[in-house]
Amino acid sequence: MPLTASYDPNAPSEQPVSLPSAPLLLISETEVVQPPLTRRGTGPGIILVLPHFKDLNIRKEGAKPLDPEPVQKWAEEGFAVAAITPNSSDWFFKSSLKRSIDALLGLKELDTRDKFAVIVYDSKLVNSILPVLTGDPRIVALVIYGTSPPGNSLSIPTLIHLHASEKPGTSSSNVTFHTYTNSSPYFVLPRVSGYDPGSAALSHSRSLVFLRKRLGGPIFDLEAIWEEHTYFEFEDRSVAKTMGTMVMTGGVGRENLTTFYRDHFIFSSVTYDYQRHRRSTDDLYAAMQVVSRTLGPDRIVGTFTHDRIVDWLLPGVPPSGKKLTIPMIAVVNIRGDRLYNEHIWWDQATALRQAHILPTHLPFSTPEGEKRLRLPIAGAESAAMLADEANGKSNIMFGNDWGLQD
Repeated sequence: MPLTASYDPNAPSEQPVSLPSAPLLLISETEVVQPPLTRRGTGPGIILVLPHFKDLNIRKEGAKPLDPEPVQKWAEEGFAVAAITPNSSDWFFKSSLKRSIDALLGLKELDTRDKFAVIVYDSKLVNSILPVLTGDPRIVALVIYGTSPPGNSLSIPTLIHLHASEKPGTSSSNVTFHTYTNSSPYFVLPRVSGYDPGSAALSHSRSLVFLRKRLGGPIFDLEAIWEEHTYFEFEDRSVAKTMGTMVMTGGVGRENLTTFYRDHFIFSSVTYDYQRHRRSTDDLYAAMQVVSRTLGPDRIVGTFTHDRIVDWLLPGVPPSGKKLTIPMIAVVNIRGDRLYNEHIWWDQATALRQAHILPTHLPFSTPEGEKRLRLPIAGAESAAMLADEANGKSNIMFGNDWGLQD
């Protein structure tokens, strides 16, 4: 089957792909419910207790964070989310919790109906909330940001995320503490001035593992999601279908990423064939060999012929006609059943060397006169050893044939 060589907005493969779009439901002045925002569309229930933003120091400068607010973020992970935001001094958590759980139970998208988790983002409310939670056997997990409850008051399995000035309590079989370097208890909230994206991401990942264990899900096949995404990129060559596998909120934005895939990636790339190594009828055939895989990173070796300008790899470099074999690593962040982001690294020096753009030696001035410096750059042999450590010798650059030469 011939491969699509250029973008055609009228092609069947480029018709709009429907995205998860369940509407936010208003329950009362203090509670809302958001069904899961995944392609699966169902999931267990969690209740968020959020601070009122009028009481916080909101960010006024800098780029908008890529991170969405907690309600949307947890819904994109596959949870049915109820969110409580107190709005007055006469607010009662017990009544809010009841309305929230009743609203979740009214959702057809809720797939687990006998247990729920609570995440408290407002540290000032923790002590008043705990007695209510311990009295409801349906609450099987608790996540707290910003404070450590006093004494041994936690009978529910609890995960606590603390900022630097807060001292952790004593860990137990029920309670786990993590401390971060931030000074704000609201470091996880993107709209707040104390937001820290690194700590927010780490605490979110820890919370996700914790909640999945206690609620029994939602669980997704991460490898299948990644393989689907790369199939649409490199074999089907569909911008619309590729974008349909991704979560995009703020930051780079869906429009900008669509432009990148359409104008600089999918149709300017060679055609990859993951692991199968069959010969394609397309002249731009390339093989991608997965060397190892974990739940976070992929290490990939890509082999292809550099017979066109490849914007994402060698931007502006004219075709060299050379076969390039390049070690790569992809760290892929999956949210729910779609990709949130992917960070891809490769050895740019070996790419330039194999394309015969970067020389093996450069002139180098020394007190003794002009010499030549053999650059510590490997060619295709580095990829060969990554795939098979016995296929080559290690540390050969320590020898006399490298470095300064007469």
